[in-house]
Amino acid sequence: MFRQEKRFGLARVGTIELKGKRLKTPTIIDYMDRSNILDLIDFGKAPRVLEILDEDKFRVLGSKDENVVVLTGLSTLKPKELVEFIYRLRMSTHKPIYAVAIATPLNLPLLYYMGIDLFDNIVAILKAYQGIYMTEFGEFEFDRPVCNCPVCLKGDFSHEGLARHNTFVMNRVLNLMVREDLRNLVEAWVKFDPELDAMLRFFDRLNCEFPRFNRYKVIMTTEHSFTRPEVTYFLKRSSECYEPKGKGLIILPCSARKPYLKSRSHSKIRMFVGDVCKRGFEEIIVSSPLVVPRVFELVYPALNYDVTVTGDWSLDEINFVSSHLSKFIDKNFELIVGHVTGGYRKVVEKTSDLLGFDVVWTAEKDVTSIESLKNLKRVLDKFEFEGFDLKRSIFEHMMRYQFDVEFEVENVRGKYPNLEFYGNGRVARVDTNYGCLDIDLSIARYLIERSVYYVEIENFKPKGTIFAVGVRDADKRIRPNDIVAFYNDEYLGVGRALMFGEEMVKNDGKAVDVKKVGAR
Repeated sequence: MFRQEKRFGLARVGTIELKGKRLKTPTIIDYMDRSNILDLIDFGKAPRVLEILDEDKFRVLGSKDENVVVLTGLSTLKPKELVEFIYRLRMSTHKPIYAVAIATPLNLPLLYYMGIDLFDNIVAILKAYQGIYMTEFGEFEFDRPVCNCPVCLKGDFSHEGLARHNTFVMNRVLNLMVREDLRNLVEAWVKFDPELDAMLRFFDRLNCEFPRFNRYKVIMTTEHSFTRPEVTYFLKRSSECYEPKGKGLIILPCSARKPYLKSRSHSKIRMFVGDVCKRGFEEIIVSSPLVVPRVFELVYPALNYDVTVTGDWSLDEINFVSSHLSKFIDKNFELIVGHVTGGYRKVVEKTSDLLGFDVVWTAEKDVTSIESLKNLKRVLDKFEFEGFDLKRSIFEHMMRYQFDVEFEVENVRGKYPNLEFYGNGRVARVDTNYGCLDIDLSIARYLIERSVYYVEIENFKPKGTIFAVGVRDADKRIRPNDIVAFYNDEYLGVGRALMFGEEMVKNDGKAVDVKKVGAR
């Protein structure tokens, strides 16, 4: 039996119970420790990859373990085959997956990110007996120790000593990778091995479902940043949900500080030209690889990311960002103002050529220079469309993005970005930690009535944590970290999902972290 505690996408933290013995996952099974759980696992008489060639023979000769999916023979697969094989199995079962004789300090983070729960030190031992000294970022023939691990400090450089060193390094990587910002680590780690780099490319093409909201900062410094799940989902979902109220559009460059509206550059522009929303102008911020309408800037990952800023844009960046900008601009704007320079301007020019619209350019060298600001103000003074309330529009767009429902509020309070929304009492607030809306009981009731992001539980008063064993039904759209509305015959409430909705009704472990409870 496996009991899940946390999820980082497909990577999990939990506990597996094998014939009375409990084991925390992820973990590395130590083949030098004869008191381990190896005797409790059925490895079968044929490697798991036989399933690819002959399913009938594998059913007879393969592992029959009821608690663990044992993957043997993985080293025979090419990178694309390996990724697809692991992904297919991970998506087909909740059981822990044990990848036999493939883990190294270098590939551990990626394998864990793809959903492997159990590893071993077979490769580490084999390398040690070949005189190979392993580090977190590679391996080389042993000459002298380069770390201060307990084994190296003792000076035991026998084959067994090297094996213990290599195993120690693997455990050090294991402890480092169990974290919410695992993807940031993986993107950096795969750069030490072209094969791992290729595997991450293949994995991203599978469009796995990952948490939509998170607390960690997204670091976008590699080409993999363009295909990471948080980015692809945000660009797709925000373009689907974007319903601009203004007829004019101002395109602006991104800023180092998030949210953009609190940055020095955006504050300076707004102080000079005023609240452009009241004049009926929408704003879209261009970054790489994000395109962010102002109404989505409090949504993760737009609220919490960082990119390399050099001023130089590659052709791939220009084409990528332009293709997504075009999806937002194709909304029947009557006037488009480009207050951008450099690479940002190239993106807008590319989009203009693609869609065939005219752009009024206002920036000269620096978007915050007096000349640029005067140009922008001069253009805005010539046009005025029907205005709208930015903060209410932010709420409406976040509700649409997060829950796929329409809901109106009467007023908004709080200092930006810590906004609170009121109707008949407070109904929601912006959670700036996760980049989403944290709702109150009135909206929870609204969602339950529409069977949206709901969790139906057994008849008990929820408190602290709701476990999957107490869940009757759940919306299959739910992902880890989503805000959900739970209910039974007596109570309803708001919580944060700790697993996918489908898992809640099939598996074991922590399902929902309870935030608010009230009478139904």
